[in-house]
Amino acid sequence: MARHPTRNRVVAGAFLMAMAVAATALIVVVGGWQTWFEPHQTISIHFDAAPNVRAGSTVLLAGHPVGRVGDIELKQISCPPEKQHEGKCYVVAVSVTLPKRFKIYQNAQITIQQALVGQSALINIVDVGYGQPVTGPLEGHRTSPFADAATELGIGESEKQNLSSILENIKVTTDTIREELPDIIAKLKTTGTNLAEASEKVKGTVGRIDTILDENREPLKTAVANVRDLAADAKQKAGETLDNLKKATTTLNTILDENRENVKTTLANARDMSESGKAFITKADTAVDELLPKLKTASDSLNQALSDFKVIASDTKALIATSKGNLATTAQNFRETSEHLRALSKEVRRAPWRLFATPDKEEVESLNLYDTARAFAMAATDLESVSDTLQTMLEAKEKGVAIDEDMLKAMAENLKETYTKYQEAEAALLKEFERIQK
Repeated sequence: MARHPTRNRVVAGAFLMAMAVAATALIVVVGGWQTWFEPHQTISIHFDAAPNVRAGSTVLLAGHPVGRVGDIELKQISCPPEKQHEGKCYVVAVSVTLPKRFKIYQNAQITIQQALVGQSALINIVDVGYGQPVTGPLEGHRTSPFADAATELGIGESEKQNLSSILENIKVTTDTIREELPDIIAKLKTTGTNLAEASEKVKGTVGRIDTILDENREPLKTAVANVRDLAADAKQKAGETLDNLKKATTTLNTILDENRENVKTTLANARDMSESGKAFITKADTAVDELLPKLKTASDSLNQALSDFKVIASDTKALIATSKGNLATTAQNFRETSEHLRALSKEVRRAPWRLFATPDKEEVESLNLYDTARAFAMAATDLESVSDTLQTMLEAKEKGVAIDEDMLKAMAENLKETYTKYQEAEAALLKEFERIQK
């Protein structure tokens, strides 16, 4: 059966009203409807990479949505100088649409802000820039989602640096504890062992003390009783002593009363003696006043003599210091002369006939061998003596004794010369041995 025409019109009107309400609700729910009827502008932004950015992604300006992402495409561009070796360079060109009332300049700062969780991303115009208006593609940058989350939480550069310092300190502390923990545990074990041993020793000592107290309990009681008896006797004797002292004091007062006039006379005599003593002291002061200038004069003379002695001592010290090298050389020469005379006396005692006899060829060869061996022995002795002297001087210098550098240099030169003589004597001895073997 056909429906009534009036009813159909009512249904159609209700449907149209429902659709209008639904469209209005959709406009309110969908963001950005306020800018639908404004003039828009399209800006191209180049990114090295644009992960999770899709057509329709939100464009923020200072954190507020103002537009949408349009097209996204990969473009080839001219490589910068630092990437010439790669041959081909590409960028992600992202076109965004936003109202013309938002002025964007050529040096604007634009970043891709990624969500910390999920795979969504949006374009954030951090700074619109200044100066020249946009005439070409803008350079965009990517930011870490962790950095964006830190910024949203209010964590700035100073907080990041403080956090890094805290983490570094924690790491250093952990490493230190890890390195020192075995030593600390070993020390704790040693300390525990020592405490246990000390505890055992204390227990043993306490046991021995208890044993001693048990063994000597009766003698201690007897000793305490004796001390009490002695204290009682001392108290009684002290009372008797006080009584005797009181009696002695009374007797002394009686004696003073009986001899008061004699005491007065004695005091008067003592006063007269005091006056005589004062006169004597006055005379002594006068004599001292006369003696002091003489003592001062004698002291000045003594000081002058000491000054002269210091000058003489300084001159003597300087003379010795300047003549140290000569004295050391003289002593060395004297020692060498003494060694030569001693060798001569030994040779004369051993073969006195050599002073008057003329040796034959074999004797001459033997004598040459003996002379060469003796020269080698003397050179070795001289080398040992000089080296010992230099070693003694160096050890004295290390102990803080003042040693003249010139004297050390002279001794070093003497050591070199002695070593050279030693080498010459050694070569002569070897040559003489070779001659004899031939």
